Amino acid sequence: MAGRPRVLVSVGQLNFPADVAATLADVGEVQYVAGDYAAQRVAAQAVVVGGEPVTEAYLAQAPQLKLVARFGVGYDAVDVPACTRRRVYVGHTPDILSAAVADLTWALILSWMRRIPAGDRFTRTEWGKRQTAFPFGWDLTGKMVGFLGLGRIGAEAAKRGAGFGVTMIYHDAIRRPDLEATYGLEPVSLEELLRRADVLSVHVPLLPSTAKLLNREAFHRMKPTAIVINTSRGGVIDQAALAEALEEGRIAGAALDVFEEEPIPLNDPLLQVRNLIVTPHCASATWETRRQMAERCAANVRACLEGRRPPFVVPEQREETF
Repeated sequence: MAGRPRVLVSVGQLNFPADVAATLADVGEVQYVAGDYAAQRVAAQAVVVGGEPVTEAYLAQAPQLKLVARFGVGYDAVDVPACTRRRVYVGHTPDILSAAVADLTWALILSWMRRIPAGDRFTRTEWGKRQTAFPFGWDLTGKMVGFLGLGRIGAEAAKRGAGFGVTMIYHDAIRRPDLEATYGLEPVSLEELLRRADVLSVHVPLLPSTAKLLNREAFHRMKPTAIVINTSRGGVIDQAALAEALEEGRIAGAALDVFEEEPIPLNDPLLQVRNLIVTPHCASATWETRRQMAERCAANVRACLEGRRPPFVVPEQREETF
């Protein structure tokens, strides 16, 4: 096996199954790694990574590296310019997880509106005592759902919203007349989106222009009855400002699958807020979706190790060939 291209996989066998790894046996040696795997990077030609930062320092420890295959669609943790300077491709898994993330988006909306987690706890601990009544939730019908971002995932979320009897508005840098016509979406300014939405669903990537976009000022502009749903990137929301807005009643609630720091520390004050639902960045965590993500990463690895341009590179490298 000595001298064969080395492929490091940091996302584990649950995400990158052994049988998917076996499909690469003819082009390289796959090695699963965990923790600090700096020593193994020295000989790696391809890495399949999760959310760990891929920085200049990371790349300096991997002089033979040809491909960073991000296990996911977002790649804000990868220094793409640094990879490009070093002639290292950056791949990701677009067009696969959009439906799964949109499903969880609506699961979180419904969970908050109908108090599903609280209902579970009440049924297990209180209902049989016949001492207290379970509090009411809220109808979705007739509500205004606002989408901050209408890319692939936002579009899938809007598609599902069409069946709930809601009015839908959106704010995005790019107009989508096709989706406006199909789902009755209305384009609005960010200011109007914040002011009008009963449910604000976040679907933007984490960029310098979107970092902490939802901050104290933004929450002050929203309805006191509004809720915020985030299945995109935690850094889009100022978590301290969100905790403050929830505690002070400036907005009614929130449901989050993503956080500024992941995993979110167990002693983080945000986790003490009562009108909040949280999940562990699991929007794409279905058997079907994760399998397809693994296969797409493997396709990127195979192409690179065979001397071809990977088929699923990030937009910044679409014109690059190394």
